[in-house]
Amino acid sequence: MSIFADYFQFIVQDEDSNDDFGELWRDAPVGMMVAAGETALSFGTLRNVDVQVELHVVDEPPEIQSDQFDHVVEGAFASPTGKIVVLGCTEYFPDASRLEIAPGSYGFMYLISGVHTIKNEWEPADDLYSVYIWPAAKRELRPVKLWMPIRANATS
Repeated sequence: MSIFADYFQFIVQDEDSNDDFGELWRDAPVGMMVAAGETALSFGTLRNVDVQVELHVVDEPPEIQSDQFDHVVEGAFASPTGKIVVLGCTEYFPDASRLEIAPGSYGFMYLISGVHTIKNEWEPADDLYSVYIWPAAKRELRPVKLWMPIRANATS
């Protein structure tokens, strides 16, 4: 699906979530590109335009080859209602994409690929933002592989 990643982010949350994204981003670990609440997740993107997002509901954690991705983070959230909403942070909530899952606790894996195709944020690129969710107990946010921008060395 294509989502407008306004403010360089998109959201996956339980329909009745009251998590405060301002607080979540303030307390989010630097470099993870994920702000995780009890019932809502905000995923950072590398572009402030429409981006391609995949959401996969699976039975168990996916087996991935981390060298095929630029960024991988795992964590957990809950969906008490079983109604998941996927949207850009400025999208009109009633019009957002929805899917139903069994109410409960879920693990998630956030994967970013195609970073090398981004030349600047407004030109087309093949960056892809994938989220897998599966039934799992609550756990802490954990980096598997963190993408870091390459910076030119300063010379004097």
